[in-house]
Amino acid sequence: MHRASLCWLLISFVSLSPAATRENPLFDAYYTSIGFAAENARLNNYAIQLQNAPASRGFIVVYAENERTVKRANARARRAVRYLVKRGINARRIAWRYERPCGHEEILLYLFYPNESDPRPDPKCMQARFVNRGAPNKSLDASGGSASRN
Repeated sequence: MHRASLCWLLISFVSLSPAATRENPLFDAYYTSIGFAAENARLNNYAIQLQNAPASRGFIVVYAENERTVKRANARARRAVRYLVKRGINARRIAWRYERPCGHEEILLYLFYPNESDPRPDPKCMQARFVNRGAPNKSLDASGGSASRN
């Protein structure tokens, strides 16, 4: 009986302890040259993690290589959001941000828990242009303004 009381006390103490702050909420990062099958595998893992942590939210950061690849980078981000929504993730739990051209096309998948803030733009690149929350069927053009989808 004494052992059960000690276990209960230990469990209570551990559960009341403040959560440790994570240094890096980055879940995955990949270059867009990996192809759709490999990207889908990574997005599947991301969706599973989001499903297993219902209080979390996904945040996707997209880097374009240069001004000519901006549309392609944005399309890749919107495609990733649509894929996650098809996997059962609520669109309101996913946000994405386009970064100005940075010399490489890369997608960063972040997993944030409540009270964690969005990642800062890469200091090697220019300031981020905009944040797009959810709604994968709405797109924004490269200047940050709204654009209708064809």
